[in-house]
Amino acid sequence: MELRHLRYFVAVADEATFVAAARRLGVAQPALTRQIHALERELDAELLERTPRGVRLTPAGDVVLTSARHILHQVDDAVDRARGAGRGTVGRCVICAGVRSLASGLISRIIERLRERFPDVELGVVEGALDRQINALRLGEADIGIGLPITDEFPDLTSRTIDQDVFDCAVIAASHRLASHARLSLSDLSGETFIGYSSGVAADVSRMIRTEFARHGFTPAAVREHDQIFAVIAAVEAGQGWTLLNEDGRSLVARTMKLIPIADFAFRLPHALIWRADERRPTIFTVLEEIASLVCGERAARDGREPPPHGPAPAEPSTPSEGADVRPSAVLEMRHLRYYCSVVEAGSFGRAAEQLGLTQPAVSRQVADLERIVAVPLLERAARGVSTTPAGDSFSRSARRILDEVRALSSETQRARRGAAARCVVAGVPSPLARNLFTSLLRDVDAELPDLKLVFEDLATPAQPPALRAGYIDLGVCHASPLGALEEQRIERSRLASDTMNCALLSETSPLARLPEISLRDLADVPFLFGDRSFQPALYDEVFDIFDQRNFKPRVDATYPGLRTVWALVADGHGWALGFASQCDAPPSGTIAVPLKEFSMPWGLDLLTRAEESRSLVLDVADRLRQLAKSI
Repeated sequence: MELRHLRYFVAVADEATFVAAARRLGVAQPALTRQIHALERELDAELLERTPRGVRLTPAGDVVLTSARHILHQVDDAVDRARGAGRGTVGRCVICAGVRSLASGLISRIIERLRERFPDVELGVVEGALDRQINALRLGEADIGIGLPITDEFPDLTSRTIDQDVFDCAVIAASHRLASHARLSLSDLSGETFIGYSSGVAADVSRMIRTEFARHGFTPAAVREHDQIFAVIAAVEAGQGWTLLNEDGRSLVARTMKLIPIADFAFRLPHALIWRADERRPTIFTVLEEIASLVCGERAARDGREPPPHGPAPAEPSTPSEGADVRPSAVLEMRHLRYYCSVVEAGSFGRAAEQLGLTQPAVSRQVADLERIVAVPLLERAARGVSTTPAGDSFSRSARRILDEVRALSSETQRARRGAAARCVVAGVPSPLARNLFTSLLRDVDAELPDLKLVFEDLATPAQPPALRAGYIDLGVCHASPLGALEEQRIERSRLASDTMNCALLSETSPLARLPEISLRDLADVPFLFGDRSFQPALYDEVFDIFDQRNFKPRVDATYPGLRTVWALVADGHGWALGFASQCDAPPSGTIAVPLKEFSMPWGLDLLTRAEESRSLVLDVADRLRQLAKSI
């Protein structure tokens, strides 16, 4: 099967006659008829019924039409993404962020900046600092680190200093004898223990602090060192001593501690972007430049200077040589994708030609033709073989999915020929965003795919991955809860819509529901309604870690298995639950969503698909969900 078979079939289905389709395609009618017959023979199904007025689709033809449109769209999208990857406007980048960039809100601002300027760049964030950050970069678990400049000890990494943190505040326990001071001097702290970082994980930081203390003629009474910032903060909170912090770190300081300026001391710590020295993906450099530009602009605003001009986003990719009005799907063929994937997998033209049973020049010509159509280099040629460029890596992943989808077309067609109804089962969670999505999807499918039966299942987030793997559902729309590595095996996950967990759900009769906003301490004596840790361990830990950072211990009388149960209990006045920003306008029945001062956690809706999914109908519904989500 070639892409031209699908192009020709779509034209005949659209025009309803072979004569009009042949005119549209610029081919002879007998040639068009032969191509359609060849497609029907390959799929072993009649796709069109001939009538005196033209042709109409059979049930199998309906399935093939949907699949053909989706496959041709995927070809165009694969080329667009390859061009974008070559220019740094499409791709994935994982940032490893330390406590400073998380606590100051820098990561949130980076996410917003990239979403606004480069919506096709998928950004992931993992937490880590110091040695953990370096290991994440060296192991390929992260692409960019935000932390300290790299030293000569790590020649495989490079860094660029973008700002400086000024550590000019002391953090002490609220019960400390100095806690009542509005401002401190080093002499005030001379008899106190300094809590710092161990040389094993932050040798440079420890050395710089010691040097700066010596320059000011200051010697702490004693020094205690810890590996983690949270261990440092805990030691201070326990009254074991004091530590240095910058003004931006105020969110790390619990109510039981004080952040007090030091009048005669300011320790400057460089803040840098770190990446692998051999990095060559344009997308990573796009993100690096955006972060640097953002920080530079913020620093200028902080210093009262005019921010530097912000350059425009890159222009759209150049059109292929076939002409501005010609989409790649109109000129590419399946052999281009097959030959290219073979070369990538074999690592050389010679081995690929041998596996394909062709001559090497023939394979080389087809791949060169593909690169001319895509209009960006896909392969780097060397004496020992070939490797993919960033654009080529993007295109090879897309090409494999398209080839799998084409291979699955025959079984889909046979299913339709036997009279089996086209069906797609979508699991969802109780959420205003999900409900709006499903309503729009039903309307969309009813208008454009009337023969497709959509089935919606109510399924909690942790139950969706196993249901997908077992084939009980075809797609999952779940909360953006963190899932474990085992849960996500053979599952692909992408963000549909962003939200924030930043409010408390309360009964309409609760006195707190009348307040414009509340703090966590207002809820200290109100039962917290939440799931057991065994239900979603990663989510449970993330929520309770934030509570710990805010020095808040929720009152938990019992745990509950589902959101609807929790919301019903809230409505009946049995406690409070965490809510989403989207629920401020549409809270569950009987409840009111009140903003929380000290709690904000990134949230949203994610789309789950099987990694090996190749059925066009399912992939088409997934694409529709992604498009509809953009309008929410």
